[in-house]
Amino acid sequence: MNNIPIKNRLIELLVDYLIIIVYLVLLLIVNLGIILFIFKGMPKYTEMQAQLIATFTSVKPIILIFSYLDYFKNGSIGKRVSGLKLISINVVFQNI
Repeated sequence: MNNIPIKNRLIELLVDYLIIIVYLVLLLIVNLGIILFIFKGMPKYTEMQAQLIATFTSVKPIILIFSYLDYFKNGSIGKRVSGLKLISINVVFQNI
């Protein structure tokens, strides 16, 4: 059973969520700047183009950043702020 208090989990969640929101707001500002000053208006996108842009500018970077932090930096910023840490247990899987 997991003995981590819910308060620590919520602090971790809120800090990580705040970081994601800040990234998305910065991405919005950059995109609006590009649209207004470079394209001089909203370009026409197909649904596939819009989905690819959203995937490669928001979803993939967030996944990669948090994966990097968990794997190389022993946890995300929310984990560090809340005092949590990752514990890795080496599990060996066997083919049956």
